[in-house]
Amino acid sequence: MKDNTLETQNNNKKKKQLNFGVFIGLAVLLYLIVSFCMYFFGSSNGTYEVVKGQVASNFESQYTALIIRNENVVTSDDDGYINFFVGDTSQIFVGQDTYVIDHNGTISKKLEELSKSQAILNENDLTHIRTTFYDFDTSFSNNDYYETYNLINRIDSQILDLINNNVFSNIISELTDGSYHIGSSEVSGVMLHYIDGFENFTRESVEAQSFRKANYTKHIIKSNDMVKKGDPIYKVVTSDEWYLIIQISNPEDFQDIDRLNIEFVKDNVSTTCKFELMTKAGNTYGVLTLDKYSIRYLSDRYIAIRIQDKTESGLKIPKSSVITRQCYTIPKGFMTQGGNSSDYGFMVEKKDAKGDNSIQFTPAEIIRTNDEFCYVPTDYFESGDVLYNITDNTTFTINEKENYYGVYIVNNGVNSFRNVDIIGENNNYYIVSANTQNGLKVYDQVIRQPKKE
Repeated sequence: MKDNTLETQNNNKKKKQLNFGVFIGLAVLLYLIVSFCMYFFGSSNGTYEVVKGQVASNFESQYTALIIRNENVVTSDDDGYINFFVGDTSQIFVGQDTYVIDHNGTISKKLEELSKSQAILNENDLTHIRTTFYDFDTSFSNNDYYETYNLINRIDSQILDLINNNVFSNIISELTDGSYHIGSSEVSGVMLHYIDGFENFTRESVEAQSFRKANYTKHIIKSNDMVKKGDPIYKVVTSDEWYLIIQISNPEDFQDIDRLNIEFVKDNVSTTCKFELMTKAGNTYGVLTLDKYSIRYLSDRYIAIRIQDKTESGLKIPKSSVITRQCYTIPKGFMTQGGNSSDYGFMVEKKDAKGDNSIQFTPAEIIRTNDEFCYVPTDYFESGDVLYNITDNTTFTINEKENYYGVYIVNNGVNSFRNVDIIGENNNYYIVSANTQNGLKVYDQVIRQPKKE
């Protein structure tokens, strides 16, 4: 009796184990069936609907640009102490008095006496000086520490210029003839009180060493400085057009570009300008032409700019959808259509059962064409196959291969391959060109995880 009871218990236990095993097996089978259907019949988890997208194509983030302007240097007509009627970065006109040469120091002495006896700078003058400090503070970089010394000289020059402008008329009227010489401008433009050796530079003068800021020196001419006849004393910027020259290590990224959006790093001013490439002595430079904002950067010879991203528009697809297919490159003239079929393919020389050559039409998938070639996946032919052109009776031996990116789509239940041109990427997605012939379109259903070739 005990044996029967034990046998019954064992049988029941085996049935429970069997039922549990069957349940697990059915669950796995159901999962595989659902996954298969999702993969091939367009469920939301197996496919992705193509949408429009865009991506920013980055250039190198930042460049140090060399500034080139039309700058006329003015030299002293005489020996003596120079004093300016016009302040640095001020507009001047033809025939305007711009400086005076003090032969014996009389003007300098009177200016010194007046500066001790009365407050010469007014509130507008002080505001001008404060603006200079503010501009320096907002644009200062530890990489440009030498600009600190330029700031000191510039402030010194500004104060002297402002003082001179306020009291010159009274001093000049008291001087006797022969103790001074007044110079006037022969051109119109903006007056700058510094010389740095780049005044005669043109685009053609640029070379690699032009960008070595460590060798750069700026000589600021201040009121009361002693000058000799023929010494440069100031310069005049005579045109609103100016140039930024940058060194380019990746010219291929700039091909066919004639305009760029740039940002000046020091003050975040953005503008659009003309652009062209220039090659000299094996080096490539970018030339940016501007016709505004020149006055903001007249004190700069080098300036940091950022080329803002260009935005490319196209179609957005998952990266996991993209695979590589190897294709034969075949002259387009060999592509034809079969007798009673609309399918495209090629006439292939084959040997019949007797070993004789015959010409047979072989349909093939053509994933891409251009004016010269068509591209056919390698699983349709073998290297060495000979194609026949029925139009001119020429032959072509298949051999050359190329790799192409593409995706599989399952529109209306039909599985087909589409070639894509990748123009950018965002995280887990590619942006592909929407202009590829016979390529993707918005709303196409793309397989998310196709089998790799």
